[in-house]
Amino acid sequence: MISHLKQSASLIQQLHALRFSRGMIVLAWSLLLWGSGGIGEGAMLTQSTFEDGENAPWETFVTPNGTVGGAGWPTLVSFELAQPGAPSKALQFKVGQVRYDPENEPEQGGGVVAQITTESGKLQLSAHIAVTYHSPKDKRNLAGGLFEWIVDDQVIASHDMGPIENHAILRHHLQASCDVNAGVHSIRLRITRPFTSTPGQDAPFQYVDDLLIRHASSP
Repeated sequence: MISHLKQSASLIQQLHALRFSRGMIVLAWSLLLWGSGGIGEGAMLTQSTFEDGENAPWETFVTPNGTVGGAGWPTLVSFELAQPGAPSKALQFKVGQVRYDPENEPEQGGGVVAQITTESGKLQLSAHIAVTYHSPKDKRNLAGGLFEWIVDDQVIASHDMGPIENHAILRHHLQASCDVNAGVHSIRLRITRPFTSTPGQDAPFQYVDDLLIRHASSP
């Protein structure tokens, strides 16, 4: 345990001391998670940083009364998501309801989904997420966004950003793991809000980067 802590502290010091390229930052972060016994265990199935402008294997989906921002969304933007001072390409969303309906499943929006084939074992999921809000009239927004990892229609991890102040940035590292049988699995990162989000409306923006899927086979 002490050895792992020393290794983790050493890697963190190197990240702060050196100005790495985007690829080197992602590599160092993966090594840190591996050494600390976290999400880095297992064989990597896919890692999406969106630096090449490609979203594969991820595809966009929307909920029945949801939007991710309108036609052409999510968009690829430069954003300091994983850590301040290190901008990179990230998916930008503007999720919410299409028609305001506070009674019937108010959490609406969408996200990204991938189909992954695995053997029996444990899936390990990771994503850096963030929310920003800018409004010329409102001091805060009551719902920055609910982020959920969903495997085969089962929510296995979630993080609710909650209210967000005007001109604020909220960041989080959302991790999850679950046991799976051999076969094809649907993996979703869903983002929802209980309020409307229209093209001309001041609503929070949500950001997603460093989507990582690992799989550890059963012994």
